[in-house]
Amino acid sequence: MKPIYLRNISSQNLELYDHPFLLEHFATWIKPENYLEIGVRHGTSLISVSKHAKMCHAVDLNFIKKDYADNVILYEMSSDEFFSKIKNIKFDMVFIDGDHNKEQVYKDFFNVKDKVIDDGFVFFHDTYPHNEEMLSASLSNNCWEAVLRIKNEFHREWEIITLPFTPGVTIMKKMSLDKQLYWKP
Repeated sequence: MKPIYLRNISSQNLELYDHPFLLEHFATWIKPENYLEIGVRHGTSLISVSKHAKMCHAVDLNFIKKDYADNVILYEMSSDEFFSKIKNIKFDMVFIDGDHNKEQVYKDFFNVKDKVIDDGFVFFHDTYPHNEEMLSASLSNNCWEAVLRIKNEFHREWEIITLPFTPGVTIMKKMSLDKQLYWKP
């Protein structure tokens, strides 16, 4: 049986998983009050999620598209700069897809983890590269290593699953192991 991560890949065709579709699906259910997207590029996922969010915070060094809905605030700066400026915002949905270097991916998660509400979600992109070519700095790079480190260090506070769809999406939900029933003290 062909592995799941290879089922949409042939020698003639590489079909990348439509992560904006997945993010929009989750946003219709979560109905984020504060959504954060680190690494916007063309804005496809931001546009998809913004239809379902009360407020969207978008961080990128250089926005390619700048016409967004009224509920989108653009921060044209590094994620490090963004986190040094914001103080009292809590997020219920976060998408990390900026710098794909494992150190920066880890740092982005570390900077946002305490700003995510209980039962809030963090999504990572490019976390399941299907071949060595995908490990180039311009593609997935080594961000998947950050996800493994996060899994090892924060497994008591976060549930985590990586979907093996090229190039991979990791979903994390903030939750203590003793709080499966959040409504129960």
